[in-house]
Amino acid sequence: MNWLVGIGLFVLVGICSYFGIEHHLDSKANKLSQGNEEDRRDAAELRDIAAKIDHGKYYPMLS
Repeated sequence: MNWLVGIGLFVLVGICSYFGIEHHLDSKANKLSQGNEEDRRDAAELRDIAAKIDHGKYYPMLS
């Protein structure tokens, strides 16, 4: 029974970290979009990375 709880916690941590990374990149991109030209370019790159995470390109086994 303890191994089942351990597996459940491992899966929960994996799912939370997946959505946490995506949220972090999106919020950082929103902050950078208010800055200068270089910051706006970086924001576009972060949004691109977040979109690739959405489509399973960086974490293919989770999608």
